[in-house]
Amino acid sequence: MTAGGMPANAPALEDVDISIFPETLDIALQPRPHGAPLERLRPLWHEPPVLPRFGVTVTSRSGRPRIVRMQLRSEAEHWNPGWVKWSLPTRVVPELLGGDAVSAQDVLLEGDTQLHLLLLPGETREVPLEFRTFLDGQSVPGDYLFDLVATDISDGSRCVTTAMVKLRHPLSDYEAYLPSIYSDELTALQEASPDEQGAPFFRRYLRGFDDAAVPMRETLDNLHRFFDAYQTPPDFLPWLATWVGIVLDDNWPEMKRRRLVREAVELYRWRGTRRGLARYLEIYAGVRPEINDKPFRGMRLGPQTRLGVDLSDPSRLHENTVLGDVPDHSFVVTIAVPDPAAVNEQTIRDIIEVQKPAHTAYVARIVRRAPDAFAQPQTEDA
Repeated sequence: MTAGGMPANAPALEDVDISIFPETLDIALQPRPHGAPLERLRPLWHEPPVLPRFGVTVTSRSGRPRIVRMQLRSEAEHWNPGWVKWSLPTRVVPELLGGDAVSAQDVLLEGDTQLHLLLLPGETREVPLEFRTFLDGQSVPGDYLFDLVATDISDGSRCVTTAMVKLRHPLSDYEAYLPSIYSDELTALQEASPDEQGAPFFRRYLRGFDDAAVPMRETLDNLHRFFDAYQTPPDFLPWLATWVGIVLDDNWPEMKRRRLVREAVELYRWRGTRRGLARYLEIYAGVRPEINDKPFRGMRLGPQTRLGVDLSDPSRLHENTVLGDVPDHSFVVTIAVPDPAAVNEQTIRDIIEVQKPAHTAYVARIVRRAPDAFAQPQTEDA
């Protein structure tokens, strides 16, 4: 731990050791992420950007808890405090400690540029310190020496640890493809003027082509997402549906269309069965339908009736007349939803027409589900 630069009027923060790794961090300035085209992919999970970072280790050798304020200071001319981004660390102990009061927990302040860190007796904390520097016209390349000042907020005692961050303009990938006469000249100019402020014009000119190619490279690096039904852009989804032989209905909500494309192959395997029809309707309606191919039995007249039955022939008694029976190869589909008006009956019928066997007939019923009806009807595979 380096104590140089500590204010003379502040007592030393004893029994606390602070180290930074690495001591020097090299950062190549890149354009700020613009969100296209990856923003259009809208992945189901969030991928936080990976920023250049230091690792800060803080160890307490004290017998009492401390709350230490962590902040960075620099006398460099173009230093920007907004570059700094602290993150809340994870305490590696068997159980949560530190008390119930908000003041006795880790807290981020000043737009994440300061951190109040809780140190328990004998505890070691590891804190990530990130730098948000971009090629935005405000982050000036150069070497920036800074102090990490740790202050005990209870008594004002301090300690200082020094490190350095170096901001550089990135080299163009196209320099590797230049003829040697040009690449040697660029190397000689760089050696003659190591300060990035004096970088030759041609080197900065080549960087423009790299920046223009960033969207294309991001698309190619994430090309696999375009072929995932849950991550592909909305305007790419209809074309992806043609891969599985589906013409999407624009009236369907987007997420239901994505789910249909995702499960299309499985639905083809069960087409014409109760299982396939039930799953297709569930994707659209959001509830599992009840499919009954034996909905009810007609009213049967007993053996003493005389409606077209010859009682003299006992072997034909089972042919008694049946009133109101359902024809063979017929079924009834019942969909119980909280709001029947929100379900398009024509869409339901279109789905059934496509999924049912050609020789069958059906009756579709959309009914209101009781508020306490949490269980979904069970259907058997056929």
